[in-house]
Amino acid sequence: MGVIDFFKKIIEVRNDDLSFLNAGDIIWARRYKNEEEKNKMKQGHRESPYLIIKKKGKRVWALMETSNPHQEVKWNMLYYPLGRLSYDMNKNSYISCLKVYELKEIQFVETIGHIKDYDLNQIKKHLYIVKNSEFPYKPDIEDKYLDFKISPGDIIRFDDNKYYIQSVDDEGYNVYRLKNRLKRGHTLYLNNTYYCFTCILNKIKINKKYQLINTFNTGEIEIINNYINEEKIKQLMNIESRKKMQIGSLVKYNNNHYYLYDEDETNFYLCVLSPESLPHTKVGIFKIGGGLYKTLFVKIAYPKNKFLENNYKIKRVATSEEIIYNNKIMNMSKSERIRANKLLYSKENILENKTRSINDYVPMVIIKNKNNGLYYLITNRDGNVIDIVNINNFGDSFSFILEEDTNPFVYYRILSKEEYDIYLDKINELNKMISSFEINK
Repeated sequence: MGVIDFFKKIIEVRNDDLSFLNAGDIIWARRYKNEEEKNKMKQGHRESPYLIIKKKGKRVWALMETSNPHQEVKWNMLYYPLGRLSYDMNKNSYISCLKVYELKEIQFVETIGHIKDYDLNQIKKHLYIVKNSEFPYKPDIEDKYLDFKISPGDIIRFDDNKYYIQSVDDEGYNVYRLKNRLKRGHTLYLNNTYYCFTCILNKIKINKKYQLINTFNTGEIEIINNYINEEKIKQLMNIESRKKMQIGSLVKYNNNHYYLYDEDETNFYLCVLSPESLPHTKVGIFKIGGGLYKTLFVKIAYPKNKFLENNYKIKRVATSEEIIYNNKIMNMSKSERIRANKLLYSKENILENKTRSINDYVPMVIIKNKNNGLYYLITNRDGNVIDIVNINNFGDSFSFILEEDTNPFVYYRILSKEEYDIYLDKINELNKMISSFEINK
């Protein structure tokens, strides 16, 4: 900046005119307005970079940048990261979307750069999402200043469903619908939240009414797209396996269900599956594709050529471990089967099947303490330290250090996003109540 230009800006600023600034400008400004405020601040915290987000005549409003976002805030919408390499900075910086500041002439120091169009668009999305959320602190800015463009990586709500935008073209948005109910083994954990995609591409017209509820950066988009591609491959493999008759198949044929336990060159050997209503102490129980199926061991041999001429449908296929288990069941005595069935249906075994590695103990998961039988919700995790709250007594909350050998918990189930939000609202209400009591002491 030349000397003449510098003094020109000083004059303009002193005339209470900041009209030379524009949305997207990064400036250096003082955080205080008078000496009293200055003396209350620590040295090194008295000036900060700001991002201009709103301009109206001679007045401008800005978001503060910080190098240390509050660690207790886990919602990624509250801070937008700016990489130091992209903006030639000494360290990474974060734009706070919690509060919009009006800058007065005494605060302005100098202009130091301009943000990229992509980042400015994303920051406006963050402000819009926080403003329209249930978060108690909202940025005070009108929607007309948040004229963002929807782009790949956004999640919108449309007709009571959530959609992830994969791409945008002239006809509209190409989207994947997000499932409300999470499916175990088919979820993506990202930013303290679980997502479950349908992996079937749909189209939403651009002129439809929708609400932006989340957005992801380029790195997160890559993670999501890789996950979706992997899920598509799994689905294709599953479809192909269901087209082929093979040992371990659960087959629907002539309105009956069968388990294919063996075959030779000419015949399929099938075991008839029995109604679910039969007592499990009177039957054998097969494991097929993660499900349990009862049988009275009525066996039939069916010619392959005749079977394949008729309509049939393969519902699911047993894993190699399940096939071994089913073969054992078929060769057990009645008393041995009864003992095996009781074990299969026992609460201890059900819990044991849900026991997982401590790596799966993440926010939104409910765990059970084996020692006292109480259920806890995980609300946060930092390394091996988890924050948990008793789901029946929110006052009973604490942090716990996870260790594989001495872990007293078993994995119970994962909550849907809607369930998790309900629990968080109740926890926040209790915390506010406790805070008000402490203030009034």
